[in-house]
Amino acid sequence: MSLKQKVLTGTKWVALTNIFRQILQLISLFILARLLTPDDFGLFAILMIFVGFMQMFTDMGTGAALIQIKNPSEKLLSSVFFFNIFVGLALCLILISISGSIATFFGNPQVQELLQIISVVFIIASFGVVQKALYDKKMDFKKITIIESISQLLGLLVGIYSAMEGLGVYSLINQTLSGSIIRVLLIWFYSNWRPLFHFALEDIKQIWDFTKNYTLFDTINYFARNADNFLIGKFLGSPALGVYSMAYKMMLYPLQNISRTLLRILFPAFAQIQDDTIKFQKAYLRVIFFIALVSFPIMIGLMATADVLVPVLFGDKWKELDILLIILAPIGMIQSIVTTTGSIYMAKGNTRLLLKIGIVSSIVTVAFFIIGLPYGVKGVALFYVLSNFIMLYPVLKLAWGQIELSVKRGISEILPILIISIIMGICVVSLGRIFHSFYHNSLLQLIIMILGGIIVYFLLITFKYGNIKTILRELKQ
Repeated sequence: MSLKQKVLTGTKWVALTNIFRQILQLISLFILARLLTPDDFGLFAILMIFVGFMQMFTDMGTGAALIQIKNPSEKLLSSVFFFNIFVGLALCLILISISGSIATFFGNPQVQELLQIISVVFIIASFGVVQKALYDKKMDFKKITIIESISQLLGLLVGIYSAMEGLGVYSLINQTLSGSIIRVLLIWFYSNWRPLFHFALEDIKQIWDFTKNYTLFDTINYFARNADNFLIGKFLGSPALGVYSMAYKMMLYPLQNISRTLLRILFPAFAQIQDDTIKFQKAYLRVIFFIALVSFPIMIGLMATADVLVPVLFGDKWKELDILLIILAPIGMIQSIVTTTGSIYMAKGNTRLLLKIGIVSSIVTVAFFIIGLPYGVKGVALFYVLSNFIMLYPVLKLAWGQIELSVKRGISEILPILIISIIMGICVVSLGRIFHSFYHNSLLQLIIMILGGIIVYFLLITFKYGNIKTILRELKQ
């Protein structure tokens, strides 16, 4: 199968799976929001500050390195496998040892027990790193997306059942652990690769230059992205963090389910054409066009419907969620494009420059979080948006310059989609107000606004680019 066919096949499977996962995640989110409290979500968000941070070290960038290397040996794969298990065990013990101090810092003794329980996830995840990297390297996304969808579905069912049994924040922990266990078991069941009884530090040193910069970038980037949760949890409390984290999750859905998942296909594909700048640039422009085509209308639509959507789907206990969704939605659009720049650095093997821009971006982001903190949760969100706009040009300039793509050229590719999405959003708001002036059924109003937005968007896209089949045909070329 050619590279083009692999990309198209992988995109098809990822797209189909993501539609299923997106619907599943949103349904479960609404159900859990009804069964649990903002304080439960706030507590879990505190846990995930540290769990998410330490999860970056479960493979130390070795998974990405195995994809970037053209022909990794069996000995290298085995060394990486045992290295990851050692790291996973170490991370579990480290989190257990510092859990008491973390609980004291946040003034909540329950945090210690919760951290000790969820720390097991590091050991579980370490057993599937190499097999997943091999699936991604071969661009065999059919199996891996099915595996991840099944594990997510079963994990969510465990979480919902636990919440119905009144387990509170433990429901979210059960969901995380059960999903991880099922995922690793399925990966081992379907994967043909098994490790040799071999480990050598020399093998790890082969990929250290790539992994150290990549891991440092991930660490700094994660710190910047989660400093808001840390500051809100410490100074504004877990209920405030619960509302903020819920808004952030909804904003991140397009980013997680479109951009980041698509990059799993693009990174190995880009790595194979890293020396062909013209082909690389052409492929990349198609990618950001596709991402904008999907993520921009979702984010604008979220802004347009937030004041109706929150009361209908979440209830009265989620106050301020609507305004936070409106504030954070622009970040979803920006990050859906900016996230793709990482694949350029990795495909080019230029993780050193990635690290440098990550440091600068992180300093700016954290500084703006601190400035916004005295103004409450909304202040943190507003200054987060501002920091994203400030860093947008330099981030795109450095990344796109590696494939000789100007910022003007790249932005011009996606600007029409943004304009169309904004027009759609204005129509949705107007439609909602007109409907509300005659009827006072919020659920029906929300349905009308969503359907109206979909119709307007497709009409405008068709007017600008032709029908959807034409667009997809051009993307495949």
